[in-house]
Amino acid sequence: MAEDAKKPGLSEVAELCGVSRMTVSRVLRDDPKVSEATRQMVLQAASRLNYFPPAYGDAAGDKKRYYVLFRKDFSFKDPFFSEIILSVQQELFSRNCECSFGIIGDEYEEFLKYYNMLKSGDSRGILVVGDVPNEHISALLERFINLVLIDNPGGPGISRPYNSVYCDNAHGSYLAVKHLLDLGRRRVLLIHGNEGHYFTEDMLSGYRRALGEYGLGFDPGLTVAADFHIDGGCAATIQALDRGLSFDAVFSNDEMACGAIRALQERAFKVPEDVSVVGFDGLALGEAVNPPLTTVTVDRSRMGRMAVKRLLELEDGSVGDEAFTRVGIFPELVIRHSSGGSP
Repeated sequence: MAEDAKKPGLSEVAELCGVSRMTVSRVLRDDPKVSEATRQMVLQAASRLNYFPPAYGDAAGDKKRYYVLFRKDFSFKDPFFSEIILSVQQELFSRNCECSFGIIGDEYEEFLKYYNMLKSGDSRGILVVGDVPNEHISALLERFINLVLIDNPGGPGISRPYNSVYCDNAHGSYLAVKHLLDLGRRRVLLIHGNEGHYFTEDMLSGYRRALGEYGLGFDPGLTVAADFHIDGGCAATIQALDRGLSFDAVFSNDEMACGAIRALQERAFKVPEDVSVVGFDGLALGEAVNPPLTTVTVDRSRMGRMAVKRLLELEDGSVGDEAFTRVGIFPELVIRHSSGGSP
């Protein structure tokens, strides 16, 4: 007992820093309202005293648990979705909530096992990241009202009202294609994802809108489907070249756009002199290619934080009459050398 009494506490940390115990507590709970200078001072003092705070809350079992669900393809290994998932985890931890992850399979039997586990478990709410079958989302909504979709605008295939935080992909695609048309390009090869995927539909929508503003007709021969990844974009570009397709620009997501640059350079085309290339996502790999990739950036961390905020509002009932909303965040065009515009 004497040894325990010698362990430093909040008072010792506060005294060393010259701040109140409440300030120390707020820092250790990662309260965003604390200044960065105070935060660093308290953390350094706590580290010097080797102080580790006890678990907050009455007991460990009282801590709220939330589940983050995604398909295997949209996991920590994916450069786009990993940032969303990590931001969700950090935001929940900062609010003293527990966070568990689960992979949703496409097959009904596989999903049913996970659904039954969630139904009988301790989840206070669910965040669903990326493209998940609508029937699975509908089933979850029947059991969990506190559910928010992230980077999925939803649609008529979902049978119940829902909440969603997503990127306005159609507007971002419009910005990308308009940029290419402003540069004088007139035959833009669109490499999109799977047919029927909401991102594919949004890309086509923005693509058509930009063409229409320039009085250009939509040519389905200038669109090709691939798998969202580098090798898929490379293969789709080579396929278009082998077909003798004439194009002076390529628009795709970042990974496939990087694949397109690789294919074009292998075939002795200069980027952007011969063909301009623009991506969508704002991934770090776009800055590593040569030439650096013009891209439509998405604030993925903000998307995750907004979704957590919405989920907790649903739980505490502070949403009022707006129990179900879809919130779209605007992307931003970042011009680099791959398009031929001025960075």
